[in-house]
Amino acid sequence: MSKLTLYVSDLDGTLLNSRTRVSEATAARLNQLIAERNLLFTVATARTPATVSQLMSGVKTTLPYIVMAGAALWDNERKVYSEKRAIDNQVVASLLESYKAYEVQPFVYRIHGNCINAHHSPLLTPGERSFIEQRLQSPLKRLITSESSCAVTDDDAVLVYSMGEFDTLRSNADDIERQGIPCTLMCYHDIFDHQQGYLEIYSKDTTKAHAIQHLAAEIGAERIVVFGDNLNDIPMMKMADWSVAVGNAFEEVKACADEVIGTNDEDAVAEWIFRDSLHRAD
Repeated sequence: MSKLTLYVSDLDGTLLNSRTRVSEATAARLNQLIAERNLLFTVATARTPATVSQLMSGVKTTLPYIVMAGAALWDNERKVYSEKRAIDNQVVASLLESYKAYEVQPFVYRIHGNCINAHHSPLLTPGERSFIEQRLQSPLKRLITSESSCAVTDDDAVLVYSMGEFDTLRSNADDIERQGIPCTLMCYHDIFDHQQGYLEIYSKDTTKAHAIQHLAAEIGAERIVVFGDNLNDIPMMKMADWSVAVGNAFEEVKACADEVIGTNDEDAVAEWIFRDSLHRAD
């Protein structure tokens, strides 16, 4: 008897094509499998529900989305967070003290009901303003400015996010690690301009891998298959029973994957799942 399988795909560069869309062919194939074979499929992404809900609107999956790199699970049917991993307010305060030395003003994302409140100082750089304005078209996210971006409230902080010159953010990240502030951090280049970068900070031990394992246990999945393209997908690929890299993935990701398939512009993820589910049904 085939093991109950949970299929989990990264979004950007993996399930999404180069136009940052779920293609009609991919949506149709996944919906067919969900309707006819009760496919257990979801996505794991660094994005928040504000954009994931829009990007995945054509796919009728019933499982929660793994969002903010595993910091939360989003139940898109009920429009609520079903799980979240909060950053302690004392840790947030320590992080903000570290940021001051580098003159970086981060966004502090706090969950308020079904909405993300993105706290920031009133002064935003042009890049920060462009970034946040693109994401305020959804009722699931709003910007709150105050002189103290820490803005301690009863709402759980789930992400401290900053953008700017990569070398500055890398130095800031190294300083946070030297201080031993308990958190999970990711610092990486902008894919179009390597002089620019991003620093994402979550609660300690927050990863896509841990969130996938939690979800698999919750639904009784016995086999986990994951799809990815970027370096932050490697931990979940090492954890999975079978890992698949798309053809456009970084070489390091391909090297650790069990299998390499077509690119994100070839509907490769959906077609691989179709063939795998067909094989397991035989």
